[in-house]
Amino acid sequence: MLKQRANVAAIYKRLSRDDGGDAESNSIVTQGQMLRRFAKEHGFIIYDEYTDDGYSGTTFERPDFKRMVRDIEEGKIGIVLCKDLSRLGRNNALVAYYTEIFFPDNDIRFVCVSEGIDTINGENEIMPFKSVINEYYAKDISRKVKSAYRTKSLNGEFTAPFAPYGYMKDPENNNHLIIDDKSAPVVKHIFQMAADGLSPYKISVKLSEDKILTPRAYITQQYGKYKSCYPKYPTDWCNSTIKSILKNQVYIGHMVNNKCTTKSFKNRKLVSLPEKEWIVIENTHEPIVDEYLFEMAQKVVHIKKRENSKGIENIFAGLLKCSDCHSSLGYVKGKSERHQGAYNCNTYRKNGLRYCTAHYINYKVLYQLVLNDIKRNAQTAKIYESELSEYAKRIASKSINSKQKLLQKEYKNLKQRCGDLDAIIKKLFEQNVLGIISDERFISMSRDYEDEQKEIKKRILELENVFKDQENEENNTVKFLNIVRQYSEITELNKAILKDLIESIVIHNAEGSGIKDRKQKIEINYKFIGTVKLNA
Repeated sequence: MLKQRANVAAIYKRLSRDDGGDAESNSIVTQGQMLRRFAKEHGFIIYDEYTDDGYSGTTFERPDFKRMVRDIEEGKIGIVLCKDLSRLGRNNALVAYYTEIFFPDNDIRFVCVSEGIDTINGENEIMPFKSVINEYYAKDISRKVKSAYRTKSLNGEFTAPFAPYGYMKDPENNNHLIIDDKSAPVVKHIFQMAADGLSPYKISVKLSEDKILTPRAYITQQYGKYKSCYPKYPTDWCNSTIKSILKNQVYIGHMVNNKCTTKSFKNRKLVSLPEKEWIVIENTHEPIVDEYLFEMAQKVVHIKKRENSKGIENIFAGLLKCSDCHSSLGYVKGKSERHQGAYNCNTYRKNGLRYCTAHYINYKVLYQLVLNDIKRNAQTAKIYESELSEYAKRIASKSINSKQKLLQKEYKNLKQRCGDLDAIIKKLFEQNVLGIISDERFISMSRDYEDEQKEIKKRILELENVFKDQENEENNTVKFLNIVRQYSEITELNKAILKDLIESIVIHNAEGSGIKDRKQKIEINYKFIGTVKLNA
């Protein structure tokens, strides 16, 4: 197999903005021409060409690179050709992993044509230094790009890829916004409805009823972007989108930049910045609404959630989730003094049965179920207060594997066999050196033993993960029991208790009808220990 693919090459090409002024010499076309010529001169068979155009070298989450890795793992390739080491990547740690571990483990010959790097010649001492320089180059480019964006922000220029809903980029200046005559009236209508006292939720319902395209759907329609994630229901607005529009100062003519940044030049994940770090430049473009209408709308956006009509705090707000559509459940006030209300799926309330079902649950029933289960857990923690670790260990052992002793015995035997195989392989090597066994015999026998050892190590790792999971579950169970035991004597619930103990409560749709036949599953997702299933 190794001989069959030893001459089979993969051509890998990459280009992105972190290549700076070298973009022309590093173009995808130039890389391809150079690598194909090199492969032809050396008699390599090209299996495939892999191209990541527009992907930074600081990340290895690139589609064609991952495809190449899969082909390597499947034994289809024996050689990887790159123009230079920076084409493989500019993240020193990951470049080292692929060149020093992954490629050797998979018997891959790695060649950087323009830098004279070829692993068939043994270790290249200059390669680690080049990798460090490549990473520093990417870091320097990232710093310069951030500095350029900051300068544009301070000048009041628009820097995002798409204009905010209601605006479009000026054809004569991409960094300047002009009003979009098609979507601007919708924005103005949103602000007017808010100023008239409509909540973001009611505004979203109104726009959905009027079949107005959401901002994402509008961008897709206008520019052909985001087609792969085009919303299933393009006219279904949500109140978070309305809030975002109502709070955005861009609609009164101010440019707001620097609202988020990346974690680092290696990690492109966006993180929000505090408002005091935003860069706000006033009067940079024509406003859609005046400041008076904007301020009137802000009063609606910042209204805090109120208690229900009976003065009862909605302690379950934000915790209840629908088991089917995963949206939140909203409170419905009771019709009589005895009835304290209930909860329904918000998707059902907004759109009816074509989207979801009611998932109705009575407030009193839910309250009592949660209270009882918290007390049950608290009383258990109180009973085992002096031996929480031992109790947690028993719980974890039951939940992970009832055959714990057998696993421990298997683990011990595998470790012993792994050590024995090391000794056997070492002995074979010595006998081969002394001429006691031939090279052919040594290769045959050692391969069998190494294959066996590889499988044993794989199983050992699996068992270690099982034991690690058990240890983590033990620690988390102890944490939960230490928190919950203080609530063993409670007679009432409040928001603080729920926030302390519970991540979420999943409400399933009820089955059956009538008081006796009605059954409903409730899942309480506790912090640290996970799901507890109950029946209402």
